[in-house]
Amino acid sequence: MITAKDIRYTKVEEPFWGLPKEMPYIPDQVYQCRLQKMLDRMVSGNLDFMVIYADREHYGNFDYLTGYGPRFEEALLVIDQSGKAYTLLGNECLGLCRYSRIPSQAVLCQSFSLPNQPIERHRDLEQVLREIGIQESHRVGVVGWKLIYPVYGSVFDLDVPSFIAESVRAIVGKEQAVNATDSFIHPEYGIRVLNDAHEIAYFEYGAAYASDSVQQALLNARTGLNEVEISQFGTCGFLPTSTFPKVLAGDRIDIGMASPATNKLKLGDRFQVSVGLIGGLTNRRGFAAYSEQDLPEESRDFLDEVVKPYFAVAANWYEMIGIGVSCGDLYDMVESSFPKEKYGWFLNPGHLIAIEEWLSSPISKGSEITLKSGMCLQMDIIPSTPTRYAAPNCEDGLAIADETLRAELKEKYPDAYRRMENRRNFMIDVLNIKLKPEILPLSNLAGLYRPFMLNKDMALVVGV
Repeated sequence: MITAKDIRYTKVEEPFWGLPKEMPYIPDQVYQCRLQKMLDRMVSGNLDFMVIYADREHYGNFDYLTGYGPRFEEALLVIDQSGKAYTLLGNECLGLCRYSRIPSQAVLCQSFSLPNQPIERHRDLEQVLREIGIQESHRVGVVGWKLIYPVYGSVFDLDVPSFIAESVRAIVGKEQAVNATDSFIHPEYGIRVLNDAHEIAYFEYGAAYASDSVQQALLNARTGLNEVEISQFGTCGFLPTSTFPKVLAGDRIDIGMASPATNKLKLGDRFQVSVGLIGGLTNRRGFAAYSEQDLPEESRDFLDEVVKPYFAVAANWYEMIGIGVSCGDLYDMVESSFPKEKYGWFLNPGHLIAIEEWLSSPISKGSEITLKSGMCLQMDIIPSTPTRYAAPNCEDGLAIADETLRAELKEKYPDAYRRMENRRNFMIDVLNIKLKPEILPLSNLAGLYRPFMLNKDMALVVGV
């Protein structure tokens, strides 16, 4: 077990692994396979229809089958046991249906349109659902995004807007409208939990750009620039985000989920840069400083008191994960070596990633779930410290791939695989974090942590 005494702060050359030149295109057969998985779940769950909800923030389950998400409107994907699909969209998203990756009939549903837009073709949602074919005798699975059931609550608690839930229940009754979100995202058996080579390559594209954006922002950050100016060094352009991009300095870090402002970066400020795109998030947090000498006297033990214990548990996390590893044991390792009572973390120490930055998490106290090939995970241990310290963070994503999946990735996506191999070698040979063969880092910065973030030379490694 790696401990804080094993961590060294030393010179580490900045890694550059390049960016993807072309966005991977997920083939049609992948979407057909996804649809069949869902239809199989419908049969095993005795469901006649599946009603899948989406809005701008919560569209991952919808996108999983259609290949797109709605913009600023809600949407529903309604599928019967035969696989016949209907996509209910508002005024401005109706045209998107022509791009659906599974055959689907577009249905205008002006209830989903923006306030005060034309509604001359409006029909009650209940009427629309009846016309699609939902009848009183049917059992309907409703897919939201929260995973209420079976974690808490009952199968009759639906995590979709009330006007949608009430429309479904008006037809089939409360006990025939059941929460089916778990069939998509439950960390043990959800159909979205395991990814193939095409999906991993697609996620690597976003993770590479997210990490490059953070890297370029950090390399160009200097005192006197404001948060907005630093954010402009990001390289991800207008790629879709999975979280709020953040550049925060000083006390603004305490706000949490805040966007950049014209607050200027000052020497000794707590400092954070975070970018999340489809496929992964890279987050770095520490001090805007060159060394501990730039900090107040009360903060100069930052490296020994907070950073080294944090990096030790992160290194242990990276070394422990792999196929067949118990998620309960992984949680226990984090708690025993980096106790939450002392270091203030309270979220799951790691979670699944997909289109969403946080799909769900198998890692919790007492979890009996084991890690499997095809899972994509975020190293996400988030300490909370007294404000005299900058709570450290070096968050990145990775994929778990057995030998067969690795061979397929190498054959079909050689450039992406080469980047993942370069990242592996950097973590193993430079940072001395010994990864298992199945671990493929998705981020260009995986494992690299510079706690004094203006110092571009020094970083943490495991001692040898």
